Amino acid sequence: MRRVHSIDYLRGMMALSVVMYHYTAYSLGVPGSESLLGRLGIYAVSTFYIISGMSMFIVYQNERWSLKALTSFVLKRYFRIAPVFWLAILLPALWYAVIKDHYYDGYRLFSNIFLFFGFYDPRAYIPGGGWSIGNEMVFYAFFPLIIVASRNCWLFVGVLATLFLVYCYFAFFVLSPDKGLVVQWGEYINPLNQIFLFAAGVALAWGRKLFGSPSKVIVCVTLLVSLLLFVFYPVSGDRINIVTGVNRILFTFFCVGVCFSLLNLDFELRPALSSFLQFFGDISYSLYLLHIALYFYVQNLILKKLGADSDFLKFFILFFFSLPLAVLVSYLVHQYLEKPAIRFAKTITASKNRVSAMSTNA
Repeated sequence: MRRVHSIDYLRGMMALSVVMYHYTAYSLGVPGSESLLGRLGIYAVSTFYIISGMSMFIVYQNERWSLKALTSFVLKRYFRIAPVFWLAILLPALWYAVIKDHYYDGYRLFSNIFLFFGFYDPRAYIPGGGWSIGNEMVFYAFFPLIIVASRNCWLFVGVLATLFLVYCYFAFFVLSPDKGLVVQWGEYINPLNQIFLFAAGVALAWGRKLFGSPSKVIVCVTLLVSLLLFVFYPVSGDRINIVTGVNRILFTFFCVGVCFSLLNLDFELRPALSSFLQFFGDISYSLYLLHIALYFYVQNLILKKLGADSDFLKFFILFFFSLPLAVLVSYLVHQYLEKPAIRFAKTITASKNRVSAMSTNA
């Protein structure tokens, strides 16, 4: 299946925006919901989910989901996600064990290694940002059912409507605009509050397959309007204000509009810019998971040693040292951990398929 370059670009930009959001929050303070960075700090991850749903549908839309196919799917997804996640666990765990003589609870560590914490307590993640990966594993568990449902138009619409109602329930009844997002973080990261985003991504790719791509005029207008509204829609204050009530629904559809547009435009930029954005798209997973762990070391080994009390100095060090370091480490991890793990998963699933075929023909 041909890669959609515009979606790769978007994935890279979202990963970079999450890093910039966190590094700004750690130095100058948490950006408010009125700022572009504050909005991206929340909705970049939401966009990841939409992209994931689109990508998964494109790859698995014709899968028949036999036991062999399910086993292959689980192994490929696990080895795609787990190795970098293990490294993101190891970095803070090593520091706490050696320097602080503190160890993570055994069951919590076990649930992170095998990536099932999202099913019982999404707050039990160890790496910074790890909650979203726990959610992703929950989505994968339901993905085969969503794909099967997509083969019946009305059944799929019913599934989407149900998930959207759950999404609205969290936006209007579970999360309160009267309390900050930090206080309600456990409720916000509940996979039931996020799975509609993944399903929306599936729906976008499903719609393109069923109805084809709309005219470029419609797509470009949708992209422009979605971007303008995302940036300029009037809301301010705590980030809770963009994840509750009507604002939650609006910002979700702004993100869906951007993803819809880039999926259907599928453009490729000039070589230099394309290579730059493709690079960040390729390392996006490692960058997303490792930048907080690397900040942790920079904070304890550099900022504290320098006595960097100035917010501006922290900001300068984070953006001109931590950020390049995170990009470099993420590139190395992508090359020497992610890629080999993906190849390993393909090898073992191919071996299982050959053994199964031999057994069938025997």
